[in-house]
Amino acid sequence: MRFNKPTRLDAGIFLVSFAVLLLELLLTRIFSVTLYYHLSFMVVSLAMLGFAAGGLAANLWSNRFRESALLGQLSVLSLFFALTTVVAVFVALRVSVSLYPTRGNLIRLAFIYLVCVVPFFLSGLVIALLMAHRAERANRLYFFDLFGAAFGCLAFIPFTNLLGAPTAVLIGSVAGAGAAIVFAKDESQPLFRASCLALVLFLLAIVANARWNFLDVTAAKGRQQPPTLATKWNSFSRVEVETLGQPADMWAPRPPHHAGLSTTLDPNFRIPELYLRYDAGAATTILGFAGDVNRLSFLGYDVTSAPYQMRRYNNVLILGPGGGRDVLTALLLGSGPITGVEINPVTLELMRGKFRSFNGGLYNGYPGVNIVHDEGRSFLRNASEQYDLIQASLVDTWAASTAGAYALTENNLYTVEAFEEHLKHLTPDGVIAFSRWFPSPPVEPLRVVTLAIEALRRQNVTDPAQHIFVVRTNGPDPQRALSTILIKHSSFNAEELTRLRAWCDRMNFVVSYSPDDRSRGIGPNEFHELLSPGYERFVANYPFDISAVHDDRPFFFDRVPLAPWLAHRIGVAKSRLGEGSLTLGVETLLASLIISAFCTVLLLVVPMVVCSYRGSGMKPQYAGSGRARSLTWALYFSGLGLGFISVEIVMIQRLNLFLGYPVYSLSVVLFTLLISSSIGSLASAKWNGAFRLSFALAALCALLAAYSIWLQPVLNATLGARTPVRILTAAGLLAPLGVLMGIPFPTGMRLASREARNLVSWAWAVNGGSSVFGASLAMVISMTYGFSAGSLVGLAAYSITLILIMVLTRRQARVLTADVEGTRAHGSRLPA
Repeated sequence: MRFNKPTRLDAGIFLVSFAVLLLELLLTRIFSVTLYYHLSFMVVSLAMLGFAAGGLAANLWSNRFRESALLGQLSVLSLFFALTTVVAVFVALRVSVSLYPTRGNLIRLAFIYLVCVVPFFLSGLVIALLMAHRAERANRLYFFDLFGAAFGCLAFIPFTNLLGAPTAVLIGSVAGAGAAIVFAKDESQPLFRASCLALVLFLLAIVANARWNFLDVTAAKGRQQPPTLATKWNSFSRVEVETLGQPADMWAPRPPHHAGLSTTLDPNFRIPELYLRYDAGAATTILGFAGDVNRLSFLGYDVTSAPYQMRRYNNVLILGPGGGRDVLTALLLGSGPITGVEINPVTLELMRGKFRSFNGGLYNGYPGVNIVHDEGRSFLRNASEQYDLIQASLVDTWAASTAGAYALTENNLYTVEAFEEHLKHLTPDGVIAFSRWFPSPPVEPLRVVTLAIEALRRQNVTDPAQHIFVVRTNGPDPQRALSTILIKHSSFNAEELTRLRAWCDRMNFVVSYSPDDRSRGIGPNEFHELLSPGYERFVANYPFDISAVHDDRPFFFDRVPLAPWLAHRIGVAKSRLGEGSLTLGVETLLASLIISAFCTVLLLVVPMVVCSYRGSGMKPQYAGSGRARSLTWALYFSGLGLGFISVEIVMIQRLNLFLGYPVYSLSVVLFTLLISSSIGSLASAKWNGAFRLSFALAALCALLAAYSIWLQPVLNATLGARTPVRILTAAGLLAPLGVLMGIPFPTGMRLASREARNLVSWAWAVNGGSSVFGASLAMVISMTYGFSAGSLVGLAAYSITLILIMVLTRRQARVLTADVEGTRAHGSRLPA
């Protein structure tokens, strides 16, 4: 396969694609801080419709983009893309939106969306115009498009870690200005000079912002940002350390802040304490500690200390220690050694660096404490030790990941398989302690108990009710109650239960469930019903979904699944889940699904209506069936967009647990699929006939079908391998998929362009629109039926495209296999 030297058009599309994917990932990261996790998913998803709208504009305004002036127009569009990227991130950082559905909030949210959609629209227009005017070279242009996007994905992690998300956005602007320079060279000196000036200014802005942070978060989640003692970004979080109100002195004693504290604690008690806040939302505390744990006696008044009230533990594992509160509780109450597994490297950096003296060097080799950087499941999978206690207090995934697929909070720590792993790593008399919020109704604690029941049953425990203890706080605000669920490898004995009850009485805590409740004559509640022989019946009749979740569907926080709710509302299938209210995250997903579906239909219909007035533009031999063929081509490219994004999202989700780190999953899946797809695109240059295209689609469908059956066993077989081996395994599994997924789009572009040139820009539009719709659809199906079912969306979409291409080529095989050179535009001023 011969590869000619890259041209200006190749370089331009590479730079624009690099910039737009980098912008997409960075906006997702920024909106996870400034908005809420579900709004981040919605805003970025819908903004990506602007990318598709660029293709529609290229179709409708094709007479305004003449080939003779196209290079200059591409330069202007690229330059404005670079400028509007800065404007978009400035607005994203400055305009604050709260959760309240007020008119002001809706107006601000709409304003943010309208500003953010502009750079996506401009970049989509640039790429669609290039594709439309060089359709016969679509495979090469698509190669550089995907290649640029792959490097945008690759650049995201180091640039965000090094510069922070706001400054990293300026890298995208530099790339946009670079594209403007490439297009303007030898075409327009004023444009060339203006683009060079813009590039220099963006580079200076990067240096200045890295030094002074003038482009940073000032308002988040409906409130102005408080003064901070330290702030640092990485690819999946923004971590800041702040004081809790006044005075600003971090050593100033304050009332301890934690929902788990007993009302019996002396209200005058004070201690130096800082907030370690993630994405301007969820927070953990750093306690002022000078080496004397006895000065932290108040930690024994916290409901999260429940396991230590039974006995002392010789080997403790804490998942997500954060600022070290649980570590100090274990030390105070005489347990250790302690191993803490922290997923966020910024937390470790702050605890070991700037705030080392404040926390007493707790994470710097403190006696009896070992803190490691890893993900909880990944650590346990490779651990050979047995632990007396495994503890996880309020470990959440509230922020949207950069892939957008995680915006609705899946968490691999809260599955049956995870709890089974915990139990396998316990000593015979060991304990698991999970702390969750306890509102009314207590959906999360009930679901934790359900997970425990299923995991204990898999360990051949015949009566799980003897292995579980639930306690909660009893404060003035019942919606802020916190619970701790204890799950014991063996049955609780009478002495342990006596100690726990005595402590609960002293703390004024409420025992929600204890194995000895029945013998004490304590009346039944929801936990007693759940732990009774009628367990399945209670779960089935409960008004919220508290069923056990598995690794294939790890959406622990999804209490009202969307599919049964919709089926109930439209009268297809009545169910008790349909009577509940959707969470805000699922409501937002539904809104994204509906809006993207509506916009995709518009992208299909509007060009057809316009063509009915202008004429279809089809060549004479297709004139008799022009509208039908145009619609069939549009559906073909819609299927490709739906299929590609569905495979991408489901693979990111399925490989998350296998690779052991969300960032690994994002980078490995996106980069491998994009790079291998670009190779597939380039390799398809000689695939002029429809037969080979049909063969590639058939092979892709066969491979997806095989993966739906055999992928998980292959992953399970290599789950215990070292991280580099697992990364190579994932890349090896993804590469064949990517190569085959890279063939149908550019080959279809070339075939469609032979019938009518305006089909190309339309194809780009519907492909982009269906990608946004496909992202929401894949999420809905994965959340309701699991990732295995979600993977079938991609298989179905590619199967339909195979049928469509066979229908298109059956009637006109002779024309569709004609020599590509016969339709090249004559007299082109564009570089070859």
